[in-house]
Amino acid sequence: MVSEERAGLANPPRHLIAATDFSPASDDAVQRACLVARESGARLTLAHVVPASLWEDVGTQFATLVGVEMPGPAAIRAQSLAQLERRAGELSGRFGLACDARVAEGRPAAMLAQVAADEKADLLVVGAHGMGAMRAARDILVGTTAQKLLRVAPCPVLVVKRAASAPYSRVLAPTDYSTPARGAVGVAAAWFPTAQLHVTHAFELPYDGMLRYASIDRETIARQHAREREHLMRRLVAWADASGVPPERRVLHVEHGYAPKCIEDWIESTGAGLLAIASHGKSELEAALLGSVTLHVVLSASCDVLLLR
Repeated sequence: MVSEERAGLANPPRHLIAATDFSPASDDAVQRACLVARESGARLTLAHVVPASLWEDVGTQFATLVGVEMPGPAAIRAQSLAQLERRAGELSGRFGLACDARVAEGRPAAMLAQVAADEKADLLVVGAHGMGAMRAARDILVGTTAQKLLRVAPCPVLVVKRAASAPYSRVLAPTDYSTPARGAVGVAAAWFPTAQLHVTHAFELPYDGMLRYASIDRETIARQHAREREHLMRRLVAWADASGVPPERRVLHVEHGYAPKCIEDWIESTGAGLLAIASHGKSELEAALLGSVTLHVVLSASCDVLLLR
């Protein structure tokens, strides 16, 4: 039986959170969130987190040493909220949206996840990177806010990497034939109803290495790959039929190769603006220490990425 929560994901999103730190990257995320909200008729909340961390404390101490007066947390919150509300009003008129603003204080990833949970948001939209040299240095050391959100957010996360000017026209949805992958395809179909879906599967044969070491000729190996590709394409057709995506909205691809590399190639060859991918729920420790195909793809993809867990 499909859970009520999972069944709800197959409907267009009703409430989006767009995170902003007022940087160009987050402006791209806000713009994309507006396009998605307008297409789905969703409500949009602009969210900003006033950071509270050692880095900000050091900045305050430095300002004191050089004689520069730094505004207190309450003043920063008030200024941020006023700026957000002006932006929300502008976006409401421009896109015809119901748009409001919310400011929180704390660690950005944790607080954005909390805002999304409090608001029962269907989607959290963030830029791939924050602003400033200090922020960039911190990102290198402890990971970006977007990367952390991929592990702690209570809802799907859309990581925006490109400036947005129109709704997505092509979405790439890789699959390993698993239930999470089927959920990702279903969400992509429901949330982006005008987009063409490129459903893809990459495969490697367990004995590929053995064949090469055994000096099997290239033509024989190519025939093995072709037979497996044909078998997997038939399976992909049946899987796509069962996912409910109509044939006129989908294009199917099966290729031999390492999955992340195949995905990069498909993004380029299809012109996909969005990669919709499912995570299999690795723990934070496992993801941090061992990495994962999903995390690699999210970080390296040249297009926007929608991650569902």
